[in-house]
Order: sequence, then C-alpha cells, then structure tokens
Amino acid sequence: MSFCPPVALPVPDENARRSPPVLALVLGLVMLTLLVFGSAVQCGFVSFDDDRYVDHNPALTVGLSARGWQWAFTTNLTRFSESAEYWQPLTLLTRLADYEAWGFDARGHHATSVLIHLAAGLALFGALRQLTGAVWRSALVAALFLIHPMHVEPVLWLSARKDLVNGLFYLLTLWAYGWYAQRRTRPRYALVFAACLAANMSKPMAVSLPVVLLLLDAWPLGRWTAGAENRWRLAARLVGEKIPLFVLSLGVSLLAYQVQKGIGAMGEDTLPLPWRLGNAALAGATYLAKAFVPVNLAFFYPHPGRDLNVPLAAAAAFGLLLLTVGAVAQSRRRPWLAVGWLWFGVVLAPVCGVLQIGDQALADRYSYLSFIGLFIAAVWQVSAWVSAPAGARFLTGRAAGLLTAGTLAAFSVAAFLQTQTWRNSETLFTHALEVTEGNYLAHFNLGAELIAQGRTPEGRAHLAEANRLRQPFIARQLAAADEALRRGASAEAVPRLVRVLMLQPWNAELHHRLGGVLVAAGEPGKALGQFSEALKYRPDWLPPRLAISQVLIAQDQPEKARHILLGVLAREPGNQAAREMVARLDGAR
Repeated sequence: MSFCPPVALPVPDENARRSPPVLALVLGLVMLTLLVFGSAVQCGFVSFDDDRYVDHNPALTVGLSARGWQWAFTTNLTRFSESAEYWQPLTLLTRLADYEAWGFDARGHHATSVLIHLAAGLALFGALRQLTGAVWRSALVAALFLIHPMHVEPVLWLSARKDLVNGLFYLLTLWAYGWYAQRRTRPRYALVFAACLAANMSKPMAVSLPVVLLLLDAWPLGRWTAGAENRWRLAARLVGEKIPLFVLSLGVSLLAYQVQKGIGAMGEDTLPLPWRLGNAALAGATYLAKAFVPVNLAFFYPHPGRDLNVPLAAAAAFGLLLLTVGAVAQSRRRPWLAVGWLWFGVVLAPVCGVLQIGDQALADRYSYLSFIGLFIAAVWQVSAWVSAPAGARFLTGRAAGLLTAGTLAAFSVAAFLQTQTWRNSETLFTHALEVTEGNYLAHFNLGAELIAQGRTPEGRAHLAEANRLRQPFIARQLAAADEALRRGASAEAVPRLVRVLMLQPWNAELHHRLGGVLVAAGEPGKALGQFSEALKYRPDWLPPRLAISQVLIAQDQPEKARHILLGVLAREPGNQAAREMVARLDGAR
C-alpha cells in the first residue's frame, strides 16, 4: 500500500482568518449528547448480566476502600471471580465509584455512563484535531460517534461499561500519539504507553490499537513517506516503535481469552471454522449497512450456526473484498478512504466471530470504535467533493450542509427512540423479539422476567419457545459432554454443561450432574455450588445432599457432613449410601 503525505483540503476551517469556534463546537457536542441520552437516567438495570455484574453485586459493596482496589486489580488476574468477566481493573473501579456515590440506584450508574461516553466523544474530537488540524470535520466525526444509534447499547447497558472506559482511553491514546508524532521524545511516548495500558486495563479490546497507529502513520501523519529513508528501514522503525504496545495488548488479550475459555464462553470448538468465517463476512456486511441505515437494533442477534446462508455469506465476503481493494486503490489520491476502511476492519477483526465468544452473530457494542473509521472516510470524502474545482465538484456546500444536518437529525431521533427500549428488562427483550427472528435469548430472558413479575403462564411459554429454538444446540452440547466424560476429560465436559444450564437454569438434574463432573475435575468448591443449585429447584431431592456430604468429608468437615446425612436418614431411613457414610464417620471418631 502506498500513501501520499497529508492532504490539506481547502475547507473553511483551515483558511478562515479568525480561529475556529472550538469552544462552541465542544458545547454543541455536549448539548447534542445530553439531548439524545438525557433520558438514560430514567432507565433501570436489566436482567441481562446487569443482575450479575452491577445490580446488587456483593463485590461492589466495599466501595473504593483498600479491599475494593485490591479486588479490582486482582480479580481474574491472580484469582478467578464470577463478579467480573475478565481482568478489567479500571472498569471495575468506575463501578466501585458508582456504588460509593449512588449505591445500587441505577440512575446514578446511567449518568456516569453517559458522562464517560461524552468524554470519549470529546477525546475523539481532540485527537482528530491534533492529528489532522481539521476542526469542523473532526467535530462532525465526533458528533456521529456520540449520537449513532448503534452506540446506544454500550451507553445504556451498564454491563457494557467496559466498552465506554476502553473507548475513552483508546481515543486518548490516539490524541497522545498525535502529540508524540510532532516531537518524538521518551516522555511523550511514555504518555502514549500509559494511555494504551489504561485502555487494556478497561477491556481487552485494545489489541487493534497499535495497528490503528500504523494506519495513522500513513495518513494523516504521512510518516511512511517522511524523509529519504529506505522504505523497508522506515517500516521496521515504525513497526518497532509499536512493539511495546503490541506486547502489552496481546498479553492482556491472551489473558482474557484464557478466562473466557475457562468459563465456557468460547464457541470455536462447537462451530467449524468455515461457518465462523461465513458468519464473520455476513456480520461485516451487516455492520456496514447499519452504520448508514441503523434499523432493527437489538441487544442480541442469534448466530445462524450451521443454518448459515452460504451463498449470502459468499456474496458478503466478495463485496467486502471488493470494497477493500477499491479503498486501497485510492490510497494515493484519497488516503482517508483506505485508512478509514482499514480502521473499520482492523478494529472489528478481534470480535468478528472467527474466534467465537458467546452465541451472538454480531453486537451493537462492537461498533463503538470500529465505526470511527467509516465516519472519517465519509466526512473527509464529502469534504473533498465540496472542495473540488467547480468543474469536478460532486456536491455543493449547501447540499453538503443539508446532508450533514439531515444525517445528524435522523441519527439523533433514532438513537433517542432506541434508548427507550432500554427502560427496563421487559421493554428490552420485547423489542428484540419484534425486530429479530429465532431470538431464543430474548425469549428466555423475557420468560424469566415475566415469571419474576408473577405472570407465570406467559413466562413459561417464552421459556418453552427458547428451548425449542435451541434444542439442536442443547443436544450437541450434551453429546459432546458425554463423549468427553467417556474419555475421562472431565474438564472438557464442564463448559458444555455450563452452556446448557445458561438456557435451562431450572434443570436440577443437570446442576447435579455438573456438580459431579466438577468433583472429578478437582473443583469441589464449585461443585458444592452446583449441588446447592440443584436443591434450589428440587428441595426434597436426596442425591445432591449425599454428594454434598461426600465433598465435605473429603474436605475434612465430618460434622457438617454428618448433620446433612442424619437429615437424609430422617427422611429416608433405609438409604444405604447415607447409612454407610454415617457408619464410616462414627467409626473414625
């Protein structure tokens, strides 16, 4: 790929005699964001991970104490905790601060998320202004970022706080890098590294950051063509400059991968690579379409799995390839197209589904940073059309102004309406069922919510539909678990059973079975939790009590085990297993 040096387009903000109204633009961005997201404080927690990571999460109740800081920095680094998804200390600190200020009042948590999102948008404005010198265009890209309807999910879903904090420090890294590129000194590079570290400590999504910096080296910084240095030597210097950032980002990503694999969130072992590649192509095309026409947005998009539309996936892959070739071919005349398009692809690549995490085909929150590349390409191209000589002009300034105003107005209205779907769990899940097909997760979550409200018949109908939709998946997981157990690979069976329990949390028999597998895998503490879950759904069932007694005996807690066994014998005096264990305990006295 060959890029030209930075291109200065003759637009008003570069040629105006007076300074561009930066403060006015900042105030405009603030007002626009609050106009769209101001109603967020009326939303509550939703029963989709919020109830696990935020709402009444006991780990947060220590606040910003020494224990709280220790928990934030060690969770899923030196010890595993189900109160956090992976190592994300800065994100966890924001949650601890929210609890310190607001307790478990969702309004305060939502207000914090809106403010972090606003800060990220202003950081984007500052970074682009630093990198390009174009004030108005930088402000327009920031405005699109702040009010795009796809970005409602990371702002309104409190469990996605990590995307906001990561986005803020990701964009601050770009801003620091623009400053560093002006004069390359160690203190300035240290600032870049610190910002990159902070992004990685928020969410392991910053793995793409060093590559984006290399793209910015090409345009607008023009560092790939600077001076008379040999091209290969120049490339080695620019890449070598990013090696500390690559090592940092890859290390944090590998840590997150291991944590996600350990809890059974990785799905690459259940879906062959061709299907994952096909879905990645379809997802990429869908992201591109929703960037410009953001309709039918949902909290969850079901993965097609083996029902993938192969011809459509092939067409999507071919279309994306053509766009890539076309953008790269324009790298000399219109470098913003190549950089913007490659930014979109590079940032999206880690979460495109080739490494499948969870069961979604795509997710709105994954667009949070990737869409910036598309916004840059679109805004700079429109500016080029407006600024071209009269004979080659594609758009007039007035037409571009109307297009800009219309786009901002349409996106603002769509984003405001999308925020209303996040008012509570019922509105969120009901909306997802209205705009998607085969959404088993929406059925499952809506069913659980309706049952919690006392609307049991409605809730059970949705739960039944969720299980009907996922029956082939459940069967495959159980078969794979059986095969792993036949080989004596207990650890491999655990994530399979966990995935089924995500759909059937009421399945007492499966909880009991998983408890036995965990005992065999050498995790008695987790096994006790599963046996207790089985009793939650079948309180009078005796096998989990016997299993708990066996674990307690193995952990040298005979008196607790004896108490449970005597309770079993009180209910079933002839229970031979209980009688034998009590006899052994009495004989050991």
